[in-house]
Amino acid sequence: MTADAGTAHTLQIVNDPTYRARLLADPKRVLCEESGYRPREDFAVEVVEERDDTIVILLPARPRDGEDFEGRLAETSQRVHDVLFSSGVGGFFIPDDRLKWILRGIRSSWAARAEGR
Repeated sequence: MTADAGTAHTLQIVNDPTYRARLLADPKRVLCEESGYRPREDFAVEVVEERDDTIVILLPARPRDGEDFEGRLAETSQRVHDVLFSSGVGGFFIPDDRLKWILRGIRSSWAARAEGR
């Protein structure tokens, strides 16, 4: 994604209350519509608005029934999470490689569309 496209998107999020509300309400739909990218895999996108007076805690997923708790704890605590920032403002917290590639596909498609405008 080009810096210009990222900056334009950040400005839209900050300055367009209708767009911001849509993004908060259904971020996956908005990102996929804008980018034209249609991933085949099922995934979710959650948006958390940053506030000056709030610390955000991301909780690890609970172990599945029958899953080894010690193994799950080790896997979760030793995982390296990918944080992809957009123009230095905000960012994407990506918990695994599968989702990293989905997000990269969305962002690449989105940047290509932005450059074509």
